[in-house]
Amino acid sequence: MPFEILTKRLNKVLLIEIEGDFILSQKLRRCSTVIREAGDTAGFIVDLTRCTRVDSAGLGELLMWYSLGARSQKSMLLVGVKDSVKTMIQVARVDGILLVARDLEAALAELSA
Repeated sequence: MPFEILTKRLNKVLLIEIEGDFILSQKLRRCSTVIREAGDTAGFIVDLTRCTRVDSAGLGELLMWYSLGARSQKSMLLVGVKDSVKTMIQVARVDGILLVARDLEAALAELSA
């Protein structure tokens, strides 16, 4: 599956869907621009349901997205996180930063509150 970053608005929340391998690639930076230019959003949801693999560069990119959002007082939640990615987040000790919601509906409810 080729790597793709898809974005769409769900009311005041920006949904970022990752498809394919989220690994070292020039395309990773594309979403940083989307976050910087998101404007009036309550926060971001990163859906990794269709993400097949994440490496350290992908994890670093997620942390950068979190940082970009935090600078604008916007929250970021992850959904659809596979066990291997959860383990990577825990091993890197960023599980207090990269927060995982149980599903899209729960993430939307939390960010819309």
